[in-house]
Order: sequence, then structure tokens, then C-alpha cells
Amino acid sequence: MTKIDTIYHTKTGPVLSFEIYPPHPTRRRALYAALADLEPKKAGVDFISVTYGAGGQNNQLQTHDIAETIQTDWGIPVLHHLTGINQTPNRLQQLLEKISTTGIENILAVRGDVSGLSQGTHDFPLAKDLIQAISKTQQFCVGAAIYPEGHVDNPATGINIAGVKSKMHAGTKFLISQLFFDNQAFYRMQETLSSQGIHLPVSAGIAPIISPQHVEKLTYMTGSSLPAQLTKLIHKYQHDPAGFRQAGMAYALKQVYDLIDHGVDGIHIYAMNQQDVLTTMIPKINQYIQNKKTDGRSPKENKHA
Repeated sequence: MTKIDTIYHTKTGPVLSFEIYPPHPTRRRALYAALADLEPKKAGVDFISVTYGAGGQNNQLQTHDIAETIQTDWGIPVLHHLTGINQTPNRLQQLLEKISTTGIENILAVRGDVSGLSQGTHDFPLAKDLIQAISKTQQFCVGAAIYPEGHVDNPATGINIAGVKSKMHAGTKFLISQLFFDNQAFYRMQETLSSQGIHLPVSAGIAPIISPQHVEKLTYMTGSSLPAQLTKLIHKYQHDPAGFRQAGMAYALKQVYDLIDHGVDGIHIYAMNQQDVLTTMIPKINQYIQNKKTDGRSPKENKHA
């Protein structure tokens, strides 16, 4: 199966991907039905990211099972998440061997969220430590997260250049951004990376808001700011669930089209296992990409070659 950094370096136009999480076992069939309905390869999807859901350490097995099924049944590269929280060198080696035997070659390495159930270990306290350990095997293409508006746990605002450079030197081959609702935050991040000589491919992470509660949860978890236009939309549709959902996806699509017009390396949709997000947004994004190629509006050049 193809390594993701190769896709970034060879594809004309932005790389298209989305993220899902392991659902409750009773909902796994529904997730696979949504993927079958979408037909990811026909929809222009380049890879699918499989993260952890609730459940702590046991969820690593769920992540692996779902990642293996997707890559096998749909023939599309999978980005398998791994966290440093509660990880030990021995356990990591076992996981990497298990992942490798199923033909998965791409890993997103993150620190993970520290909670009452996840106290962390001294082995991989930061994402860069986990990235370095995985990269030493030379079997995997390793990606990492980047935060356009700064990490929610860091009181300082803005991108952490030292952190990004440490991930790059540890072996990171590409980056996926945390979600944001104001494209200017992403463009400012791009300028900062370029000025610091960091030229890794970066996919822009977009999360369509689907309810007022969803907005509250996302902003609490990520610290992403809400532009005035989105705030007005939230108030307008706060008592209209169907209208809110449609308006939220429309706002996200507007973000995506602007990002594509600005020549981003990739678009990464945080789909939250929502079938309508997948079947509505992904085909529209792919069609927009194809239209730009057809009408000659200069799709992204291979600037990482």
C-alpha cells in the first residue's frame, strides 16, 4: 500500500482525506455501510485516518481492527493513530509489529490527551519522542499534528515552531492541522512555517459543525476561535437542528473551496463518523478539485518534490 508522503509528493492537486473513530461495536456495521455508500476511491479520497475513540488503552485494538478492514476491503491507504499516553517501549514494539503484518504503512503519532485514566508515562512524554521511536524502524511513514492557533494546553497563542521543528527532526513526513474555523489562521501558519524553513506537506483540518452542542464541545477541546460569520450562523439556526446541520456543512465547504483556491497541500475532514458529512461533503470537494483541473485554474504544483 502507498505511503502517504509519496501521495503528497506525486499528486497534482490537494490530497483529500478524512478522519473517523472506532464506534461502539453495535455501530461498526453502520460505519462500514457509510463507507460502502461513499466508495472512497471513486470519491477521490487518498487516505482515511482512524483515530482512538473513548475507551483508553483497549481502543488501540479497535483502531487496528477497523484500519485493517478499511485498507483491505476498500483498497485505500489508512493512517493508523498511535498515542504516547500510557505507552511503553515494549508495548509500542508489539503494536508496530501487529500494524506492519497487516500491511499498514502510515501512522499518525500524537501525545494523546492526559486524563484521570491516562496519567502518561516517562517513555514518550511528547509526540516527538513517539515519532522518533516509530521512525527508527524505517517501516512507516509518520505524520504529526500541528496547531494553527496554538495547542489548547499551552497558554501562549500561535504556532509552536520549536515543537514543529522537533517533530520534523524526529522523522515526521507530513502534518495534519487541528481544526480551525477561520482560514486566515491557517494562512498565517503557512507563512510562519515557510519563513522558518519548514516545508513539510500540511493538510488543513476542517470540521463541519452539526449542532450547537457540537460547537461547544469542539471549541472547548481545541480552543479554536469562532469568526463573526460563524457566530451569526450559530445564533440563526440554534433552534433549527436540520437547518443548523446544513448550514454548518455549507460553511465548512466554503472554507474548503477557499483553501483549495489558495493551493493547500491537502484537505482533511474531521467527519465524526457522520454519514451525511461523508456522502455530502467528500464528493463535492472532489468535484471542486476536478473542476479546477479541467478549467485550467492551476491546480497545486508539486512544491515538495
